[in-house]
Amino acid sequence: MTADSPSDTGAERDVGDDGPRYVWLTPDRQATVRTILLGIALFAGLVVWVWHSLGAETRPAALAGKLRVVGVMTWLYALVQIADMRFWHSSISEKRRLQSGIPESVIGWLFGQMLACFGIVYYGLTEDARWYVAGLALLLATFAIFPIRRDD
Repeated sequence: MTADSPSDTGAERDVGDDGPRYVWLTPDRQATVRTILLGIALFAGLVVWVWHSLGAETRPAALAGKLRVVGVMTWLYALVQIADMRFWHSSISEKRRLQSGIPESVIGWLFGQMLACFGIVYYGLTEDARWYVAGLALLLATFAIFPIRRDD
């Protein structure tokens, strides 16, 4: 017995330029995806807050310093990609969008989610919620920067 390949599930259309790959990702479902992304970020932040309120240990300052370097690199990467998708529209951004078949708005939201997730990890290890709050704020900003497009 063999499993069906992803293309046999009906969730995808042809990969060519003639249409979107994920036909199930309608504007209504994009709203659901956006809500789920926000819910995950808020729930994970709540879990970390409860964990710290129970008296969890924090990590040494050396780890926090290394995490800050990773955080700065992550933020720079995400901000450049968001600006590219929103303003510059480079060939790399267009290739990524065409190859994935995912709407640009969802890709933008995922960059915002990436920053919120880094903030959750940093908050969990250091008890410093600033990176999480900033990531959550940028996630909310991506919802405004990349609205759901209703091309009906």
